[in-house]
Amino acid sequence: MAVQGVCEDFCPESEAKLRIHEKLLHFYECGKKNVPGILVKSFARSAGGIKVPKVKDLRTMKCLHKTMEYLLKEVILDKRKAFCYVYDFIFDRLRAIRQEIVIQHFEDTQIIKLLEPMIMFLAFSRYKLCEETIGNFDEKICELHLQECLKRILISYDNVACNKMTENDIKNRAFIEALYQIFNLGSNEALSRYGLMPPEIKSNAVFAFSFKICLSYLQGNLYRVLMGLQSLPHILCAIGSLKMQMLRKKLLETFSSTYHSKFMVPARFVLNLTAHANKEELFKDCEYFEIKTASDDKHLYFQRGCFRHELPNLKCKHEQYVDIKLERIYLPEILLLKNL
Repeated sequence: MAVQGVCEDFCPESEAKLRIHEKLLHFYECGKKNVPGILVKSFARSAGGIKVPKVKDLRTMKCLHKTMEYLLKEVILDKRKAFCYVYDFIFDRLRAIRQEIVIQHFEDTQIIKLLEPMIMFLAFSRYKLCEETIGNFDEKICELHLQECLKRILISYDNVACNKMTENDIKNRAFIEALYQIFNLGSNEALSRYGLMPPEIKSNAVFAFSFKICLSYLQGNLYRVLMGLQSLPHILCAIGSLKMQMLRKKLLETFSSTYHSKFMVPARFVLNLTAHANKEELFKDCEYFEIKTASDDKHLYFQRGCFRHELPNLKCKHEQYVDIKLERIYLPEILLLKNL
């Protein structure tokens, strides 16, 4: 049986009192001189035998939205600590909101409004922290939660007719649908979803372009995929860049099979395809796969027998073309889908 929350505070009074007494406040919940600041309900794992939470400890829909806005407007811009620290706090507090979505059995339209910003936050964070060590950021956990949120929101999208959605709602859905496609590049399951979509989503320019990129990958057209990923807007471009190291390896493998002689390939030509920031980055990656650089530092030698196919993809990294796009946006507006 569904329960409906009545709490209008970011953190229920019972939890706030307990955490203040036990000195369990997070850095972002402490005010000046260690005085409690703004507390936000933390995630707590469900345990066997635990009763359904009391309505006074569950937040209203309005409060959950305000909590989301606080986290993705105020906390996310806090520069006092590294972003991995900000991420950990917001990740936990958003997880608590997801928990309430399940407990309170919200309607699909409500679930959509709450999950969309979470998906944007997780996608942005996955890129932002891609160069961090495992001790600071677990990319697999982030991807797992991103995929879970995407799969859940797709169910709600399918249950809400487009004629009951505003023009802005449709635009937001198309963006999230595009993100699902790009995040799952190469997945037949993701591609097959196209047949279930209403015309309003299929005709959206951002979604149509993203889907075309995924079809190009299926067809083996790496050129269109590499060029397309660089042309996507901000967060889509960021999540797409996580596929670049895989795509670069595939491209270099193809070149090693095609140009397997003493013929020299201009490095500038390869650089334009691989989207490396500069020639030095390209040469470093080529060295990893044992592709030889010519003595003039302007050409590459590709030899079929020398390419190290067995080596894993290089670790994802920040890409110059993505960072340029992210510098031009006001992050809270994008994460809260106010200005896509």
